[in-house]
Amino acid sequence: MFKLLPVPTADDKAEYRLVTGDNAEFDREEVDRYRVTVICVDRGTPPLSTNGSLEVLVEDVNDNEPRLSRHHYVFRVAENSGRSTEIGTITAEDSDLGPNGSVSFSLEPQDAESSDSDAFQVDPETGVITVEAGL
Repeated sequence: MFKLLPVPTADDKAEYRLVTGDNAEFDREEVDRYRVTVICVDRGTPPLSTNGSLEVLVEDVNDNEPRLSRHHYVFRVAENSGRSTEIGTITAEDSDLGPNGSVSFSLEPQDAESSDSDAFQVDPETGVITVEAGL
């Protein structure tokens, strides 16, 4: 997963850089941190050693799509429902962290000539759908 590479220096100090291995693949949703122990051994007789540990935190990227809780929603609404009548809620989740995991909702017409989407409104943050215009 990780390896140490020597870094050339002007003096005789030993300096190394911790880098990821050639085949390393990270997925923050599976493992969000790694603990690495570095052991340093000198060439003396007898050889002396010390060790230190470090923690590598895997930062999140937007690599997961939001998922609706259902693929198909059916809501019923009375034909005389007034404006702002709540008819249902859609929910979704995204396993990414922070802004990458936040979802927002919107409605779009099924075709360019349809005005169906004008009759309803969805709250972009809560997913609550309400009647926008008289039916």
